[in-house]
Amino acid sequence: MELEKADIKPESSTPKIQKVVEHLRNRTNYEKYYSPKLVSIGPIHHGEANLKLGEKYKLMWASRYIKEIAETTAYNLHRKIADKIEDLKGLFAEDVLALTGESLNGFGSLEEKLSWMLLVDGCSLLYILFFANSWVFRVMGIKTDEVVLVRMDVLLLENQLPYLVLKLLWIWKFNEAQLMLIMQVFCVRHQLTDLSDDRAWSSIRDVMDIPIPHHLLDFMRNMILAKSSSKVEINLERRRMTTYKNIQDLRAVGIRLKSNRTQKLSDIDFVDGWFVAKLTLPLLIVDNTTAAFYLNLMAYEMCPDFENDYGICSFAFFMDSLIDHPEDVKELRSSGVLLNSLGSDEEVADLFNIICADLVPDMDIYEEVRYKMNNHYQNKCKTWLALGIHTYFSNPWAFIAFLAALFALVLTFIQTWFAIHPTR
Repeated sequence: MELEKADIKPESSTPKIQKVVEHLRNRTNYEKYYSPKLVSIGPIHHGEANLKLGEKYKLMWASRYIKEIAETTAYNLHRKIADKIEDLKGLFAEDVLALTGESLNGFGSLEEKLSWMLLVDGCSLLYILFFANSWVFRVMGIKTDEVVLVRMDVLLLENQLPYLVLKLLWIWKFNEAQLMLIMQVFCVRHQLTDLSDDRAWSSIRDVMDIPIPHHLLDFMRNMILAKSSSKVEINLERRRMTTYKNIQDLRAVGIRLKSNRTQKLSDIDFVDGWFVAKLTLPLLIVDNTTAAFYLNLMAYEMCPDFENDYGICSFAFFMDSLIDHPEDVKELRSSGVLLNSLGSDEEVADLFNIICADLVPDMDIYEEVRYKMNNHYQNKCKTWLALGIHTYFSNPWAFIAFLAALFALVLTFIQTWFAIHPTR
């Protein structure tokens, strides 16, 4: 019977809350990117010894959310979770539920333990979404470095709660669109850190444009992978090995970099030209949270039950194809494409090597851009023209020297002409 069913893949319209796949988590020195530092959200890391301080914080946040924001009682909210516990259990992987049921710690059943866990963690997560970027946490005695850890922890794949939990615990007097809005503001602030920046406000979109998420990490992915309406159809005949190796190669043939000032990873474009070609890239902020952020998004895309186009993996692969050396990072910085808050340019180049190990990219996503770039790179006429412009017009002194040489050449021609054809 098991042999007969072995070729049947379980059908699921929703990726479950699950652990990072083993071949990613078990890589040397990678576990730290997938494990929470301060708070556990959900069952996977619940009760771990190094997260005891976070447990105290969660109880405080949950209590404040229930009393001050939801203006109800824990009993009323717990009833909502308990009534839907069978549906909620179906949103967790079987091994996660088995782990939760190993030790009931005084609870009468797995369902009872899970329902109370989801109540506390769900209410605390909603409180975090409201206030994790404001002065409220500091007034509560939570230090700035702890706030940063909390913001990182809630975006880990193994620290997710089903969206249904947040919806059930959401404030009755507000509609669901407002829940989506606070999730969006949190995600934008996580990326840009300063919502007073015009770029941050421009990133706030109509929440109706964003599909209902499976969880917070899924919401973040949907937001930064907002699809462009001008997507072109892929011609399989165009697929070929790219001959350029990095940004330095592209610069040498007249390709300039430009930031589109958004953080939507789909906003990549290439405009060809004889004198100057432009590669437009999304704004990329690199700091000490970047590795964990992208690795968890990529681990989510690699979940066995998540059907997707590997958009995050493909973007990381595309950027890695441009970055080989610190000089490439310097070009990205100089062009306003990359803001380096991590350290040296060499550290950023090494970071992309860490992120891009064991990638599963979808080559179709940026195939049109790669095809245009490669065509430009292989065009000898454009290459020679770009080399000439770079040699003689890259700075004022080179341009003046070119004009002086041209002027001398013209004078020599005139002098030779009159020597051959003297006036009578």
